[in-house]
Amino acid sequence: MEETIYLGNGWQDATGMNVSINVEKFNEALRAGRLEVNKYGDVKIRVGKLKTQNERSKATHYVAVPKEQRETFPKATTVDDLPF
Repeated sequence: MEETIYLGNGWQDATGMNVSINVEKFNEALRAGRLEVNKYGDVKIRVGKLKTQNERSKATHYVAVPKEQRETFPKATTVDDLPF
């Protein structure tokens, strides 16, 4: 199982969410190749809901490096590659 790399916290309110990201952890994940910058300069991150609100920080969400997505079927490149 892949270890979750936490980057920060999020707080949900009535109109949206505030997110705090630790710059040192973010830069470390970027240098280690755990985060990928696309051709537009964007980086994907994962924001997940905590099971219970953090008592100390009152955070309702966490910010982390996204887990690798696993494909159940290889992508079809032609009609002949389709599984049916």
